[in-house]
Amino acid sequence: MCRAFIYAFDCSRIEAAYVPKEKYKAVEAYAYFYPQVIRCTLYYEKHITASGCMPYYGIAAGKKEWLGQLAAINAINSDGSVGELIGLFEFKDTGAGIDLNKDGVGDSIKEGKSIDIWVESPQKMRAWQKKYGDYVYIKLIKGVG
Repeated sequence: MCRAFIYAFDCSRIEAAYVPKEKYKAVEAYAYFYPQVIRCTLYYEKHITASGCMPYYGIAAGKKEWLGQLAAINAINSDGSVGELIGLFEFKDTGAGIDLNKDGVGDSIKEGKSIDIWVESPQKMRAWQKKYGDYVYIKLIKGVG
């Protein structure tokens, strides 16, 4: 089942609650990686994700070990520092990614060197690329609860 979350973000701690209110349950989570730059590609094709749900904005594809985890994705400022929070994305998909070693097989997502974010259309994909480019800061969030 795909989940929706509400978040309060203070750069080191995330608190989440399930929605709707009748199922409200506080969940404490903490970040276990410092923000790091990663290649960010986009996809808009509809297919069943590795976790079994249809894609929606808020889903990302990452290495298999990241399935079910969250990532705070930030833009990169022109000086290279961490920029605005783009959003919180849940890893519900996997993939191969970009062919890094030129053997004809994609491997960047499998190795955790890139992520793939689902967007609604080719137009949204172009708008994202124009605004944020090909690289973002990512901070993986490990939930507790």
